[in-house]
Amino acid sequence: MHRQQRLTLFSIGVMWFVGGSIYPFLSHVTEQIEPINIIVLRSTGAALIMFIAALIICPQAFKEFKWDSRLIPMTISSLIFSPICSGALAWSSNYIPGAVSALMYSTLPMVTTIWLVAQGKKVSATAVAGIVLATISVVFLIGAPQGQIQTLGVIAALVSVMAWMVATEIWIKYDNDYPLVFAIFIQVSIGAMGTWIVRPFFDSQPIRVADALNINIIFLTAALASQYWAYLALTRRVSPAMLTSFAFVNPLVAGLIGFIYFDQRINTLQMFSGLILLVGIYLLVREEKAIFRAGD
Repeated sequence: MHRQQRLTLFSIGVMWFVGGSIYPFLSHVTEQIEPINIIVLRSTGAALIMFIAALIICPQAFKEFKWDSRLIPMTISSLIFSPICSGALAWSSNYIPGAVSALMYSTLPMVTTIWLVAQGKKVSATAVAGIVLATISVVFLIGAPQGQIQTLGVIAALVSVMAWMVATEIWIKYDNDYPLVFAIFIQVSIGAMGTWIVRPFFDSQPIRVADALNINIIFLTAALASQYWAYLALTRRVSPAMLTSFAFVNPLVAGLIGFIYFDQRINTLQMFSGLILLVGIYLLVREEKAIFRAGD
């Protein structure tokens, strides 16, 4: 297997498993820290991580930075990712369990596929079959997490999903010539500034040092940086169906973590639905392997 393919599979793994672990921890930490403070701390910390990564990997890129038209779509995409997307997701965690938020994101592959078809783009029949099968099984997983589910939380989670899709489309369409790590640093940094700009409009408590040092926040920040890095890199390497496959795996990971660490119950029907979900994911992965072989 080529190095590029190994990096692609590693990035997919990050989106699948690290991404899924975020939801239950996010629900847990909202009991201690206000959502707006969470997204400010996460986005700022992720920007710092990507700054260090860019300094190490491509320090020359800082000299190549220009204030030109490329910044317009990057800024729009960045602000949609954060504060809009991450803010809606964090806010929804006040009203619904983290695993339910993950389930809302399971609509992303289907929405993306419909969007591609509407644009007249070809979508593999195998990928569509996997998406349909996985989407149907997700319906039966909705009862897995325990806790109160409020309509406002579901709506906020869906807003986050749509914001993610729009931001991704802009990022892909208006690709820039900067090295990937440096481009992600710019993207995350703009988003971080956006969270600081909107924060005064929320009636929130001051950010404390203890909040920044909270072990859950540290984990969520590192996870966010790794997600951005993996996801935005994948936009240049895989099909849209495979790119959004994380939305199917995340509920399984979130549900498993909720079961192990947060005492959430999982019944036989939900376990069976999870197995069907894995079949749908397998179809997507098999299709992507065929694409890899075709590219060799």
